[in-house]
Order: sequence, then C-alpha cells, then structure tokens
Amino acid sequence: MPLFSSLSTVHYRWMALLWSVGILAACSIPASSLSPIGPALSYDKVAHFGLFAIFGVLWMRALCPPETVPLDSRVWQLGGRLLLLGGLFGIGTEVYQHVLPIRRLGDPFDALADGIGLVAGVSLYSLYVYRKPASSPDPE
Repeated sequence: MPLFSSLSTVHYRWMALLWSVGILAACSIPASSLSPIGPALSYDKVAHFGLFAIFGVLWMRALCPPETVPLDSRVWQLGGRLLLLGGLFGIGTEVYQHVLPIRRLGDPFDALADGIGLVAGVSLYSLYVYRKPASSPDPE
C-alpha cells in the first residue's frame, strides 16, 4: 500500500496537525473576504465535506499506521474516538466562527457536512487499509 506507507507516521501526525490548524485558519477568514454562498448544497458544503474527509484520513493514518495495527477492536476504538473528537471539532469550528467578530455565522448544515465528511474519511481509510484480502488458492 504505497499510498499510505510512503511517509512515516510522524509525517502523517504533522500533516494531520497542520491540516487541523489550517481548518481553524480557514474559519478565521472574515466574511468580507469570501464570495457570497448560496444555501443548502453549495460549494461551501462540498468544501466542508472535503476538508473533514481529508482530516479523517490524515488522523486515521496518524493514529493507525497500516504496518503496525492489525484489524482488531483497538482500530475501531480509535476510529470511534476520532469520530467523536472530530465531530466536536467540527461543531467547535462553527461556534468559533460565530463568536469571532468577522461577520461569519455558525451554520448547523456546515457542521453536518463536516460530520459526513469525517465519517467518509474514517470509513474510506479503514476500508482501504484494513480490508480483508480476497481468498485465493495458493499456486503450488
């Protein structure tokens, strides 16, 4: 699995941390600097989904390296904790935007898009790395 094993776990931890800080930085951009966004399923919701899907993949790789963690209850516990803490982070970013004097409002639909993206990222990483290999007869 060269996609996730080409960098070390330390690199992924740094990338996950920097991605998290980047999300906070993006939430700190004043409303006057942003283009107007329409309601419901707009580019804004897709951006929230994508940001948190990548957040989920990076943190799962940082916490559950494919070369050291077998498929067991520990992986599911870490994934569950990441979903809980990442969900709180997503809600927290909306509250953060609402309380800052930058003329942005917290949006529950943004938090929902964050949560869906997080679930997608955690699930995709888990399926990609920890899928069971297909049973095939040994060529002997």
